[in-house]
Amino acid sequence: MSASKVYSPVQASLGAFLGGPIASIFFIKQNFVVLNDEESVKKTNRYGALIIVFFIAILPFLPENFPNMIIPIITIISTRLLVAKFQFTKEVISNNDDLDFHSNWRVFFVSLISLVIFMFIGVSLLLALDFLGIESLL
Repeated sequence: MSASKVYSPVQASLGAFLGGPIASIFFIKQNFVVLNDEESVKKTNRYGALIIVFFIAILPFLPENFPNMIIPIITIISTRLLVAKFQFTKEVISNNDDLDFHSNWRVFFVSLISLVIFMFIGVSLLLALDFLGIESLL
């Protein structure tokens, strides 16, 4: 039997930095799937959707001088803490014959796809707000 592949706290947090909250939720959810923790998978989906909606909803209304790195830093820290506390540490994965790390290339590609999806949603929202006259793009 082959080892189950999981994301380490560093992989998940780096992926969250590159791919945003969608990537973060994906990595956390996939680790819960390996743990066979159906309740946590559902909670991750629920709370993750709320977080994504929250971020997308507030982005157009943030002041222009709002520090660009605040949201990514929050995403990185929360992802790393959640994975390390509720799922796996690097040491646990390394010392467990039933677990193995996903490749860093997989982390990169999942992050890239997540970023594209998040940007598509964000641009769609901005265009909708502009069309409705709520927030002007110019």
